[in-house]
Amino acid sequence: MSNSVQKIVLLIGPPGSGKGTLGHAAATKLPNVVHISLGDFVRDEMQDPNSRFGKSVSPFVRRGELIPDNIMLNILSHRLQQPDALASSTILLDGFPRTLHQAKALNKMLTVDRVVLLQAQEELCVDRINHRRIDPVSHLTYHTLLIPAPTDQVSARLVRRETDLDENKIRGRLQFFQQHLGSILAVFPGKLFALNSAVSIEEELSALQQILSEPIVVEARKDPDPSPMPANSNSNNKVAKSLCVICMDEEADGVILPCGHLCGCEPCLNTLLSSGAKCPICRAHMNSVVKVFQSGVVDEDMQVEQKQPEVVPAQDEDDGNWSLAQQSLSVASASASSSSARPVLSIAPADKWVNDQVSLPIAVSIAIPDTARRSQVDICCVIDVSGSMGEDAKFQDPNDASKFVSEGMNQLDIVKHSVKAIIHTLTDQDRLSLVAFHDEARSVFTLSEMNEGGKRQAIDALEALEPQNSTNIWAGLEAGLESLRTARASPRHRFIVILTDGQPTVSPPGGENMALRSYFEAHAGFACSVSTFGFGYELKSKMLLDVAREGKGTFAFIPDAKIVGTCFVNFVANACTNLALDAKVHLEPQNGAVFPSVLHSSFQRVPWGLVFDLGPLHFGSHRDLIVPMKIPVDVQDHHQPFLKVTLEWNSENNNHKESLIGSDFSVTTDALAAFARMSSVHSLEQVIDKCDATDPAGPKILKTLIGQLIGLEATAKDARITALLKGDLQERISKAVSTVERYKRWGAHYLRAILRSHEYQLRTNFMDPGLQVYGGVLFSELVHSGGEIFKGLPLKKYSDSDANSNNNNRNNNAIPAANNYYAGNNGGCFSGECVVQCKEQDGMVREKQLSQVRSGDRLQVVDAAGHVDFSSVLCLVEFQGRFDLIVLPFSRLAVTSTHPLRIQDSFVRPCDLAVHHLEMPSSLIVDRVFNVVLQNSHVLLCINGMEAVTLGHGFMQAFHPFYSTKQVLTALKQRPGWKEGHVIVAPHHPLRNQQEH
Repeated sequence: MSNSVQKIVLLIGPPGSGKGTLGHAAATKLPNVVHISLGDFVRDEMQDPNSRFGKSVSPFVRRGELIPDNIMLNILSHRLQQPDALASSTILLDGFPRTLHQAKALNKMLTVDRVVLLQAQEELCVDRINHRRIDPVSHLTYHTLLIPAPTDQVSARLVRRETDLDENKIRGRLQFFQQHLGSILAVFPGKLFALNSAVSIEEELSALQQILSEPIVVEARKDPDPSPMPANSNSNNKVAKSLCVICMDEEADGVILPCGHLCGCEPCLNTLLSSGAKCPICRAHMNSVVKVFQSGVVDEDMQVEQKQPEVVPAQDEDDGNWSLAQQSLSVASASASSSSARPVLSIAPADKWVNDQVSLPIAVSIAIPDTARRSQVDICCVIDVSGSMGEDAKFQDPNDASKFVSEGMNQLDIVKHSVKAIIHTLTDQDRLSLVAFHDEARSVFTLSEMNEGGKRQAIDALEALEPQNSTNIWAGLEAGLESLRTARASPRHRFIVILTDGQPTVSPPGGENMALRSYFEAHAGFACSVSTFGFGYELKSKMLLDVAREGKGTFAFIPDAKIVGTCFVNFVANACTNLALDAKVHLEPQNGAVFPSVLHSSFQRVPWGLVFDLGPLHFGSHRDLIVPMKIPVDVQDHHQPFLKVTLEWNSENNNHKESLIGSDFSVTTDALAAFARMSSVHSLEQVIDKCDATDPAGPKILKTLIGQLIGLEATAKDARITALLKGDLQERISKAVSTVERYKRWGAHYLRAILRSHEYQLRTNFMDPGLQVYGGVLFSELVHSGGEIFKGLPLKKYSDSDANSNNNNRNNNAIPAANNYYAGNNGGCFSGECVVQCKEQDGMVREKQLSQVRSGDRLQVVDAAGHVDFSSVLCLVEFQGRFDLIVLPFSRLAVTSTHPLRIQDSFVRPCDLAVHHLEMPSSLIVDRVFNVVLQNSHVLLCINGMEAVTLGHGFMQAFHPFYSTKQVLTALKQRPGWKEGHVIVAPHHPLRNQQEH
């Protein structure tokens, strides 16, 4: 097939916009046009038992998972080689791409001639889908009212797609389209044409024919002609244009996303967008504006504006000479802004109704769209500088669990390093202040923008802190609140983070949480989130959790220095993806449905029903709740409305509402996952209360909960429930209550921390598998960049003369490595159970577990061009410690979250790959991971059917200053075992020392 003589045209539009109907009509009535629907092709291949494509996609379809991009691209390539495609002059491709990753891969594979965007309002799409029927024989689409089947025989065999049965899921698919549309269009600048799909098929086809026949001529941008061309002018190949409905002067050349209406000029629409206005045509909320061309001359400069990540060198002279690439995530014009991101609500029962059932658990789920823009923040770090902060910062010896190791760092040193990482993660659009407290509090750095000068000044103030006297947490908190409240007004979200290692020696009457409540009541217009971080074991964790709950924040338990980094990096990522600090859900029963008389304390009764205090909303996240309801039988039998849900939140000083009425009684996996999570939260609250009182009923409540979720997990087969059950409840949570001594030492603190994380559905660390299902794409990006910042900053340790510990395990000579304090990111690559292809001496290629690989084995690899070969192993490298791996659903590859993989010539990280595929990866905790050094560089290891880099790989596209270069090989050659071909790397002796940072 030659793209030079053949047009590849993408039909892009929301579900229900009529892409398939238009494509079929064009292929039938226009000459030399072929319509390719990848969805239909995949379904046909699955019906053929001998089809290799059918066999490859069937497992994903059966599990309800998205088919991986590499398989879809192979299918597309195969379909384009079919005779009808090769003979055609125009190919209309619909159903692909659906994500930015797919669009980029497609753009590399083919030359796309133009992109046709079908405009359709959401309600029109929903109505069309509700009336849509499919002929399984011809794959033609019919509408029960507008396009009925031609014969009774055809009518009798029409079916509805399974994905069309649930209106909540339909709206979720529409939301997914809206989220990804802007970034997809940005890949094809100057090729976008708008087409109104709300007209008859004949009118649509005529418009499409005109679009296909119009030449695309690229011109340089010219100054505006002072004499505007009449709308009916046909000069320069232009067709008649619509005028902007706002100024009625300029050409309507801007498409509003997500509704897709072409109704105004770009300047007018951008003015509307900045003011928070709605689409002039359908009154839908505006996410962004994209410049398009209906046909005719296209200006190559007119395209979706998309800023590249800005690389900012950060340097702290006091820390020595170092440089770190810091990503400032900016908003692309095609991405949702915080004010226009509309959460998607859904209502579904979490159980099937039976006649004698007292009440039915109803799940209310809220999906918040992701965004490319990080929120601007004001952060005040309230730092405990009491005397105990001068004690050694210890972590468990990986070789002897009964011992703790110190590297000459005290608690305050680690806290300083963590705050320093926060400082370097912030941009010049953010502000930060510092408050130190012991028996009194003082502001050591006033709220200032985090430009380069502000960062240097903040670090100077931070470094000057020294351990002092006793602990007055409220004094520090009040000073922090005043630091943010009295500062110059700003639309930024405000956060306070309290860092303390002990118990308050002075407390206000009623406690710190009641004092915080009184403060908020006295300053009603002031909104701020308060989170607490508790270091060590001597904590009043109940008080710290109570303060966090009053402040709509989180509580983190940091038992040793090892996990400091992960807690702080996740905190900043959550802060910078915040949509709203506080949201409420109003629940109004309908048609005789009622709420039970006894409800959890989180529900507040009001005259119209219930109010649930949801807390913060974050981009790319999900929030849900379960409320029991008694619903009349006739309401269920006739699928009448039973519950109205209204979500209220404030963002950028604007109040927002989103409502939905539930009438569907189909049980969904989202509802089951919500039930599992909320049941766990409520049960853990009871467990804590009982165990605090040394009541043996506590562990029994947990055991009952686990039994309940085992049955639920077997039914739902949902990764979220599996991670919660097997990763949290049956592991560390069970250990936390296994003995009274264990509970009192650390279990009580740990349970309160993980309870709060699950309560708000936030990922707050890398250790707990059940938390890894939370967070979106932007969150993952911020965690990754924040982690690199934390590990890249040089650590300082106090002088020996300042040490107040005689711990024999302290190594005063060693230079501490930052990644020792960043759990989950200690290097390493794959689980030892992953499979590679090994070519043996007899010439046969056999599978071999990675942990069994030995020096001299010849493993299957691919080079940069994709050619398959075999390369000899020089050394197997075994990293020991604790590792949280992502298990990718489509290959079962168990890999560290940021280890580069190559897919369709692009390097991606597993954490992002899982998000792009909309799949829920499972987690695996192991005590060792493996990688190899190969004889050849610039090759990729074939492992579990995927392509992955190895140590010293040399690929610039997956560059790492240590692990991809000869530096890692130099370090390995100095280790015992190199000559024998097997090096073991212990966590207390990492490969990458401080001089290599």
